[in-house]
Amino acid sequence: MDKNTLLAVVLSGAIMVLWYTIFPPPEPPPREFVETVEQEGAASNEIRRNSNEVADKDSSLSSAKPLTTIAEVDSSLPSKEVTIENEKYRLVLDTRGGIGKSLQLKQFKHTKPRLTLSTWFPFLTSFIGPDYQNEVTEENRVQMFGNHLEEVPPFFQEFKGDPNTTALFRNAVFAASSDHVVMGETNGNAILKLTSPIVNGLQMIKIFEATPNSYVLNYSVQLINRSQGIKPLKVLYFFGEQRLSDDGGGMQQVSHEGPVFFFDESLQTESTDNIENEMTVTLMNWLGVEDQYFIGAVAPETPVRNGFFRAGTFFPDSQYQTQGERKLSPYFGVALPPTDLKPNLLVESGFKMYYGPKADEELLKFGDNLVMSHDMTLEVLAGPLLDLLRFIYGIVGNYGVAIIILTIIVRLLLFPLTFKGMKSMKRMQQLTPRMKKLQEKYKNNKEKLNKEMMDLYKKNKVNPLGGCLPLLLQIPVFFALYSSLSSAVELRHAPFYFWISDLSQPDGLGITPILMGVSMYIQQKMTPQTAMMDSTQAKIMQMLPFIFTVFSFTFPSGLTLYWLTSNVLSIAQQQIINRIKTPEMQH
Repeated sequence: MDKNTLLAVVLSGAIMVLWYTIFPPPEPPPREFVETVEQEGAASNEIRRNSNEVADKDSSLSSAKPLTTIAEVDSSLPSKEVTIENEKYRLVLDTRGGIGKSLQLKQFKHTKPRLTLSTWFPFLTSFIGPDYQNEVTEENRVQMFGNHLEEVPPFFQEFKGDPNTTALFRNAVFAASSDHVVMGETNGNAILKLTSPIVNGLQMIKIFEATPNSYVLNYSVQLINRSQGIKPLKVLYFFGEQRLSDDGGGMQQVSHEGPVFFFDESLQTESTDNIENEMTVTLMNWLGVEDQYFIGAVAPETPVRNGFFRAGTFFPDSQYQTQGERKLSPYFGVALPPTDLKPNLLVESGFKMYYGPKADEELLKFGDNLVMSHDMTLEVLAGPLLDLLRFIYGIVGNYGVAIIILTIIVRLLLFPLTFKGMKSMKRMQQLTPRMKKLQEKYKNNKEKLNKEMMDLYKKNKVNPLGGCLPLLLQIPVFFALYSSLSSAVELRHAPFYFWISDLSQPDGLGITPILMGVSMYIQQKMTPQTAMMDSTQAKIMQMLPFIFTVFSFTFPSGLTLYWLTSNVLSIAQQQIINRIKTPEMQH
């Protein structure tokens, strides 16, 4: 039975891989970049960016204000930090280079203290995770910028082939339109503008626009040629590296982490370890970096030549990671089309950005199919199960209780199949002595043995596969539940009761894993199928409760709670089956 289950899982995976290999999604047609340059006679026209107007997406070159009509930026200004924020996030920028320093999510903490054995036995930290008693970031909020790759900070720009201009802009001090911009109660957006001094004949204006009650951040960059000659430009814009994960042990990070992009109705992911030098993405609706619960993504709103991913190395500073070990971290950006920028013209680039949780209602505000980044195994089942979990939580107000109720509902829906399978296994157990006699009697005649066995099954109306099929049908439900519980940001830091303060982290005291192992052992002893196994199979089955108990020490406690509840319900169902009288066996 266990071999059949494993074989079914392996075959299902192989079929999916084979299908996408034989029938890959069609590649979309390449996008064309159309460059439009306005007449130089319109040089006195003012460039305005209004979020309520629909801009011409193919036009990136426009006329700029004459230098004589604008105030020059004092290049000797001291640098400072300026902020823009709304109800969801707080973005801090450094006027030196106009780069991002931090982007904190107001509604999500970085870590949450919990009761764990690793407090008293530090050697267990890598196995069940730390106690998170020490705050990792300022105010312990989730930090979307890792700030561990100093050479490519968020909103940094590179002038390809011109390292001197790149370095000068990195050290230039931008003038800020305000020191602190907070989203007000009005419907208007909050805007912060950073204006650079003239550097090698170029001037840069960065405009950040926070939207109300959303993790969406609009960002535009105007690059103006203030010289008297043509400026050939190849510009790269960077949007940040992957945030530093808040896990310190265990196996709770089960989802993809690293580069991700979307095009042609398809989500594409890549491992950071596979990035050598640079990974170019020529076609995409958006691109970014993600982890289990959060994502940073950018959708270009003006033409770009391509997007790209790179990987940098850093030394972890976290006390939960091995000191001295270099780690890879992905970061991403876009390359603009090469431009010969004429005097007093500007090239403007617009981007829609999202730095926040992979919560469906928030991802939908961004649009562009960003909600697809909340990727789940067997989503056709996992999605409805997660929606049901949220609905139950809305009634009971505790995700641990909601998981228990959800497990009960799933088991009730599958009860007819489970009941039939258990009855079939019980009948098979009653036939076991006669089957063994037939095996001994016809051990040298397999053909005769098979005939006698089939006759025995027919006389007693027993299907030898009756106990396996219902269990096989439960496998997709199990994986869908596992996937939905593992990816739901709602469970992150969600408490249950007593010692379980975070359902997304392992049970630090190991109580629910031990209870799960005990329940699995009891369930195994009550299952008739174990009586039909040979000695080798029986020994392997006896080891399974111990093996799965060890594994569950590293699982998020919400998953262990689901498994424990499911085992308890199976024991109750088996008790009912064992009390039902079955007809006498026919010879």
